[in-house]
Amino acid sequence: MTGRILSKAAAQGALGATGILALLLSIIIGLNIYYGPFVPVQSASFSSFVGDPVDLRSAAHQASLAKHAHNGSLGFGEIVYISMPDRTDRQDAMNLLAYSYGLKLKFLPGVSGADISAKAIPDEVPQRLRESELGCWRAHANAWRYLLESDMDTALVFEDDIDWSPNLKQTFEALSLQMQNSTIRLLEPSDYERANAPYGLDWDILYVGSCKHGANPDFKPLIQIWDDPDVPDARHLTQKTLLALKEFGLTDAEIGKKRVLVPAYRTECNTAYAITRQGAQRLLFTMSYAGLHGAVDEDMVRLFREGRLKGYSITPPVFSQFRVGGAKDTDNKLPGDPRLGHTISGKGNLRGWTYDIKGSARQAMVESLQLNVWDDYKRVRPDTFVGAKESS
Repeated sequence: MTGRILSKAAAQGALGATGILALLLSIIIGLNIYYGPFVPVQSASFSSFVGDPVDLRSAAHQASLAKHAHNGSLGFGEIVYISMPDRTDRQDAMNLLAYSYGLKLKFLPGVSGADISAKAIPDEVPQRLRESELGCWRAHANAWRYLLESDMDTALVFEDDIDWSPNLKQTFEALSLQMQNSTIRLLEPSDYERANAPYGLDWDILYVGSCKHGANPDFKPLIQIWDDPDVPDARHLTQKTLLALKEFGLTDAEIGKKRVLVPAYRTECNTAYAITRQGAQRLLFTMSYAGLHGAVDEDMVRLFREGRLKGYSITPPVFSQFRVGGAKDTDNKLPGDPRLGHTISGKGNLRGWTYDIKGSARQAMVESLQLNVWDDYKRVRPDTFVGAKESS
C-alpha cells in the first residue's frame, strides 16, 4: 500500500515538473517572438541587438561617431546657456542663433548674488568677491548640478554673450576625430568611450571658449596640433591668443591654419566649456563643498594649476564673446568699468564685433534674415511692377 502511494506521488511530481518545464518553454518562446533573439554584447566591440559587432578602432566607426557633432547638441548630451532672467534681449539672441544653426539650447536662469543666503555661501570666500561674481559662481554651479541630476555623460555650457563661426559643426567634427585619436591622453580610452563619446570622457572640463590660453611649462610635449580651415588669420586674433600660439611653437606661417589642444592650465572666461559627470562632481566638491577662493573662472585656473581638475583647452577658441561697446556688454558691475559710462546699447547688435573666430554666426544670421520683398518682386516678377509705368 505504501509503495503504491509513493509511486502515485512520484508520478504526480513528474507530471508537475513536466508542466512547469512546458510553461517555462512557452514563456521563453513567447518572449523570443515578441522581443527578438537575444544577442550578447561583446566586451571588445560595440554590438547592437541586431547586426554584426563594430570595430571601435576603425576609421569608419570614428568618422561615424564624429558626425554626432552635426546634431542639435554638437555631440554633447545637451547644451545649456546661462542668462540673467531680466536679459530677455540676450535670450532672444540665443534663440535666434540656435534656430539659425540647428542647435537646441536649454535656458538656465542666472543668479543674483544678493539673493544667495549667507548660509549658502561656500567657506573661505574672499572678501574682495563681489555680489555679481558670487551670483555668477552659483549659476555655473547650478549647471554642474543639472548635469549630475540627469542621465547624460556630458553637457556644454554657454554664457549668453556668445558668438561662433558659421562652420561650427565642421569644427567640432574635426575636434572629435582629434580627441578620438588623442596623443595627449593619460590612459587609453575605454570601450564605452570609443562606442559612445565623440570627445572621450577622460576630462573634467573641455574649454572651447576661453579668452586666455597657455600650457603648463613643465609639460611642453603635451600638445596636439592639426590643420583646420576654420581658424581665423592673425588679423582677427587677440594679442593674448597670438602670443599663446607662438608659445605653443607655431610659426607665423602656421598661425591662421592650425588649431592646438593642450591640457588646461592657463584659462580665463567661461564663455563656453563642456563638462563630464565626474567633472561636475569634482567642480561641486572643490568649488562649493570644500570652499570657494575667487571668481568662478579664476578658481578653475587655480585648480588646473594645482592639478586638482583635469581638462583640455583649445586654441584658437571655437567660441568668442560678442561685443557692442556699451553697458549691455556686462552684467558684472565692476565699479569704474568704463562700459558703464557709455550708452546702454553701444554700437548696437547690428554693428557688434567678435574676435578669435573666423566669421561670425551673428553677422551671418543678420544677412540671412534681411529682406526686401519689393526688391524681390522687381527681380523675380518684373511684370508686376507698375510704379515706373504709372509715373511715366
